[in-house]
Amino acid sequence: MMKKSCLLILLVLLMTACAKIVTPVGGPKDVTPPKVVKEQPANRSLHFHDKAIKITFNEFVVLNNPSKTVVVSPPLGKNPELELVGKTVVIKLQDSLRQNTTYSIVLAETIKDYTEGNTIPIYKYTFSTGALIDSFMLEGKIIDAKTLKPVKDVLVFLYDKDVDSLPKTTRPTYLTKTQSNGVFTFSNIKKDNYKIFALDDINSNLIYDLPNEKIAFADETCSSWPMPLPKDTTVKADSVVVEEPVVGDSLESETQHPEIILSLFEEKDTNLVMMKYVNSKENIYQFPYKTDFKSFSSRHLSGQELSYFQVVAPTRDTVTWYLKEAIEDTSSYEFTVDETHVDTVQIKPFKKLGKTNNRKQEIPKLAVKLLNQGDIFKPVCLSFSYPVKPTGDFEVMLVKLLKSGHDTIYQRYAIPDTLLFSLPIDYQFEQKIPYQLFIRDSVFFGYDGTANDTVNVRFTTKSEKDYGNLQMNYLVKDQSCQYVVFLLNSKESIIQQNVITKDCRIDYEHLEPGNYSIKVIKDVNGNGVWDTGNYDFKIQPEPLFFYDKPINIRGYWDLEEDFDLE
Repeated sequence: MMKKSCLLILLVLLMTACAKIVTPVGGPKDVTPPKVVKEQPANRSLHFHDKAIKITFNEFVVLNNPSKTVVVSPPLGKNPELELVGKTVVIKLQDSLRQNTTYSIVLAETIKDYTEGNTIPIYKYTFSTGALIDSFMLEGKIIDAKTLKPVKDVLVFLYDKDVDSLPKTTRPTYLTKTQSNGVFTFSNIKKDNYKIFALDDINSNLIYDLPNEKIAFADETCSSWPMPLPKDTTVKADSVVVEEPVVGDSLESETQHPEIILSLFEEKDTNLVMMKYVNSKENIYQFPYKTDFKSFSSRHLSGQELSYFQVVAPTRDTVTWYLKEAIEDTSSYEFTVDETHVDTVQIKPFKKLGKTNNRKQEIPKLAVKLLNQGDIFKPVCLSFSYPVKPTGDFEVMLVKLLKSGHDTIYQRYAIPDTLLFSLPIDYQFEQKIPYQLFIRDSVFFGYDGTANDTVNVRFTTKSEKDYGNLQMNYLVKDQSCQYVVFLLNSKESIIQQNVITKDCRIDYEHLEPGNYSIKVIKDVNGNGVWDTGNYDFKIQPEPLFFYDKPINIRGYWDLEEDFDLE
């Protein structure tokens, strides 16, 4: 009997030990952000004189980068400190407050719940050191001047004086920050006319003092307007329902307020400063400048005199030299930009990498690609990775891969002594025919000492039915300046560029199927490119327009659209 009892106990213990522990299945995932249950002192308090504000939530919370997400308006000399005590966020004021002033503390995505990370988008705490809470507001939107897309987390300043130097010398009267949709809102401000200035404040000092800080500004001062009266005229504070504090000059208004949209831009750096030259590959030297230039010249001073091809970038801020022969010793040159700015440059030989893991370095090859293969409206071209040396005569073999048999065509070409990155294949390709193009190895020699591998490419040509056409009717109301019109593909590469000054139709022919877009520059100064703004001269960036409908091109299809540029 005793043995049976022991055996039974042992069996129970084994079953218990082998039992699988399963976590209890909970309910649906929590997607609700924390809720405020108590505010001490009460939100919208008058005659405020406390040094700390306590905000209690219905659950445990965490702080999300308060140094970046908390905005106090008007700004304080020292930012408040935030700390957590249980379910309470304590805001400790580190600076003295002005008399008879309405303050707003905005927590923009600062508060998250502890478990799921649900965020309160905006929490605002308002108080007044006087007997009234200001009840006027002002709002608008910040967009990127180049893309017209909204910009988030940009500081927006209000100044109660219309003095141009204020953004560069003085902290603002009020400040706020743009939301993810680019919208900024000032509430509980005084009734006044304000100078508006936006700043991507890199050094966080509320002053525009760095050349690479992006800015936006309104041309004229803007008047604040009355805040709408809340539907619920009572607020809950300390768990007691109290009357809404009396506010000054508060009137419900149905008038239309001006739409304030500001374009954020970076001013052009006008300092002609040459940066360190780049020599990432043997025989290629790039000389970049901080800004664009009109003219460039060079003069050999000492050392090896170089033979090279010179290319100026379309942006006119970089000069590239492709050397015709390897540089063996340091060479000294004098560069003159725009006839006034002079730099002396020491050009040194390329530093080759040594052997690694006792393996010989692979000898680099001259890369040769076939461009526009299969296209019946663009020339098929050979593209080289480096300028190639003159070649008196070489052969290209083309094979038509027909079902009835192969038809071989031999063509001979020559390469002149000039800067050459591509060579068109002069042949009338037939539609819907498979071809094979063959060029033997070591036909082309780059000035960098490289030679090509065998080129052996197969492709099939398209037909006219593989292309679509777009007719765009441009309606130009302001004919006092010109417009630069760009047709862009889905990768935002320029397919076609035109300049127009009046109503016209542009035919975009033989487009490959896909999505396209149209960008237009209102070229105010007539220089053919987009120009940024300048705060000191009160110049806004040149306006951009984007066609707001999707442009989808299909094969063997014509599409006609109208674009009103205003």
